Amino acid sequence: MKRAVMGVMVAVLLCAGGYCAYRYYDEAVLPEKRIADADEVQQELFKKIKPSPRRGASADSAADSSPDESRHDGGSEDGGDQLLAAAREVNDGTVGWITIPGTYIDYPIARGEDNEFYLQHGFLGDFNYGLGCPFLDYRCEADFSGYNSIVYAHHLTRRRMFADVALYKDESFMQTCPKGILTDGEGQHEVRFFAYLSVSGNDHVYHVAAEGEEADYAEYLLDIAEYTKDITLEELTGKDTRLLLLSTCTYETEDTRGVLAGIIGR
Repeated sequence: MKRAVMGVMVAVLLCAGGYCAYRYYDEAVLPEKRIADADEVQQELFKKIKPSPRRGASADSAADSSPDESRHDGGSEDGGDQLLAAAREVNDGTVGWITIPGTYIDYPIARGEDNEFYLQHGFLGDFNYGLGCPFLDYRCEADFSGYNSIVYAHHLTRRRMFADVALYKDESFMQTCPKGILTDGEGQHEVRFFAYLSVSGNDHVYHVAAEGEEADYAEYLLDIAEYTKDITLEELTGKDTRLLLLSTCTYETEDTRGVLAGIIGR
């Protein structure tokens, strides 16, 4: 009798262990593998279609400071449309490319018909298990001519997508990596970062400012920033000022977002 009971208990334990192992593989190992595989495919594509930083750009030392030197090889003085031509052949919704030397942020920026598609789909438009692709808020001007252009991407393990935005929570990191390069249809522009914000997903900072709302928006941004660097309200409301905001989840709470704000140079 005891042997029968022991046999049943062992069988139950084995089944429970097997089920737990299956759940772990299905919910942790397999999703990570799928994302890793999708990321590998997408990164290979990005290497083939990326624009090269122009000579004389502020990030001309990118090859020395980037974690992946192969992402910054050579220079170009071509116009933006020509620099983005290879990316647009793959995805005609390409509106730009963002590079931040010293980080792993070196990605094309797509723009869809909503703010949902590129959360689950890659640059090729294929479902890629939540890796997604950086994308411009569909309410923003596709040529980055609006006052504030908002770009979103996920925060994933192994510093994928916009995970490195969260590094700017530490003010000293902005001292290390203070600038980026935005390539758009006009060419390549220096982006000077000046603030980091920790906000909820429905915060007013995600409002796309219309003409005449620039001052109110800028004042609000400065008021809620975790910190700011070398910036004034007057500078943020100057003629032709354009802002770039990079947004990602940061997981302090389920709804917390990190936003890195910069000024796009002309």
